[in-house]
Amino acid sequence: MMNTYFEEQGCGPAIVFIHGSYATTSTWKKMVDQLSIDHQCISIKLPGHCGTPDPDDFAKPTIDTEITIIEQVVRSLTHEPVHLVGHSFGGVIALALALKGRLNISQVSLFEPVAVWVLKRVKDKKMLEEAQQFLSRYRRDVFNKVPQVYGQVIDFWGGSGAFESLPDFIKNAMEPLVENNIRHWNMDAAIHNTVTDLQSCQIPMRIICGDQSNPVARAIAAHLSCAIPNNKQYLIKGASHFLVTSHVEECLAVLKDEAILKGGRFQQ
Repeated sequence: MMNTYFEEQGCGPAIVFIHGSYATTSTWKKMVDQLSIDHQCISIKLPGHCGTPDPDDFAKPTIDTEITIIEQVVRSLTHEPVHLVGHSFGGVIALALALKGRLNISQVSLFEPVAVWVLKRVKDKKMLEEAQQFLSRYRRDVFNKVPQVYGQVIDFWGGSGAFESLPDFIKNAMEPLVENNIRHWNMDAAIHNTVTDLQSCQIPMRIICGDQSNPVARAIAAHLSCAIPNNKQYLIKGASHFLVTSHVEECLAVLKDEAILKGGRFQQ
């Protein structure tokens, strides 16, 4: 059954990739094609995505559903420490895995993690209100079955016109994922981690944003960078939320950054 939830390519030190909501493993294709030359690249398929079964926790969604699947997949493929990479909501899951502390993780790279729960914990009222106002409108339009409602999420994080610029086949593939996307927002709201949990995390962590990204995403990244003791923050010029596909080479350079010293510390 676990074979359903991943794609694997290459061999060597393991990198585990977690895609976002309204996305698939194709998010990582260009990066994996290069990294798999000397790495074991494990691309996770989230529940309800890429042909995997829908999760059974819609009534009371919990991120533990995704965490358990990913832990089982990783343990079935390697016993070595893994580099965990997440984009958007995949970054929320990657962060939750790191804070859970059950998986052997050597380092984490978070590309614009949309961890709105962090804004609550640090009491960033301005950015939290902006996110909540968007979510309220989006939930209303989902309930009213507004056509292509999923485009609102793409434009919120990626900027006005981001959805319109996508090919039709990608837009059409998003429609079946609306319920799961709402589930992801609910999962984020149900996360119980604290600032103390972030401050206690010793795993080396890269936190990456585009300089054209939504201020909410940049604020989340900044708060994570302030709270997590062993991290390095990166800003990719000209990039927005979907930087892992629009700025592949720059993102690869970040993943290959050798700024980790023996002992697992980032140079500052």
